[in-house]
Amino acid sequence: MFTVGEFSQVAQVSKRLLRYYDEIGLLKPVHTDQFTGYRYYSAEQLPQLNRIIALKDLGLSLEQIQSIMHDNISSDEIQGMLLLKKAEIEQQLQGDLQRIRNIETRLRSIRNAETHHMPDVIVKQVPAQPVLSLRTMIETFDTGMMIYGAMMKALPQKSGYGLFGVIWHSGGFFERDSDVEICRMIDAKSHPEVALTDDLIMCYKELPAVPTMATYVVRGATERMHYGYGAIGTWAEVNHYRFSDAPREVFLEMPQTIDSRDGVIEIQFPVEPIR
Repeated sequence: MFTVGEFSQVAQVSKRLLRYYDEIGLLKPVHTDQFTGYRYYSAEQLPQLNRIIALKDLGLSLEQIQSIMHDNISSDEIQGMLLLKKAEIEQQLQGDLQRIRNIETRLRSIRNAETHHMPDVIVKQVPAQPVLSLRTMIETFDTGMMIYGAMMKALPQKSGYGLFGVIWHSGGFFERDSDVEICRMIDAKSHPEVALTDDLIMCYKELPAVPTMATYVVRGATERMHYGYGAIGTWAEVNHYRFSDAPREVFLEMPQTIDSRDGVIEIQFPVEPIR
């Protein structure tokens, strides 16, 4: 058996916490010396203590924990609750990281504006491009990623298939219910239809050539996309151009990580001079 101090070290909790759990009857020592009043704990109480701490981390009150311990809830049930909580925390952390990256790019935009830094916008001609194309309405950006995943399965990585691209006819990855055209560039003058589902079918078409395309390459997570769009907007206004068609995004390097930090996307805007 262990003294309170020894058991607190073994269990990696404070002596104060053990005394409090003893007072409220949640975890009482296995033996109390009737002459000295010293309390002793057993290693066999570690699973019970771990259950209490796990349930506390789930956000349950001590009264709820006492009730659950009284009902002798199984380890499998506790593990299931912990896995759900773990997934919830991970999702919250991912959202927080996205907000941090978004703040960083907004700050960068502010600093560039204050220093009058002109963005590195490249203007070029884009020739006509054969593609396999699917135009549809998507509720969210995640829906679009699911369609992209289906395309990856239907169109294997082999000769003749090139980069992926997106044309935002309305909305964008930041908005719900967007009109989007998802394309896979090909090197062919024709191609049979490719059915992803009964309702989603990719068809051959040729994207028209664009004589003047303002472009900006974004490296990293999608939270940086607004910086690229803002850069092209700033360039167009300063140089007296206007947008003449829907913007395109060409995935020069598809992201392989969850946060998309290794992705490289070229934003393209067809433009024409203001006369």
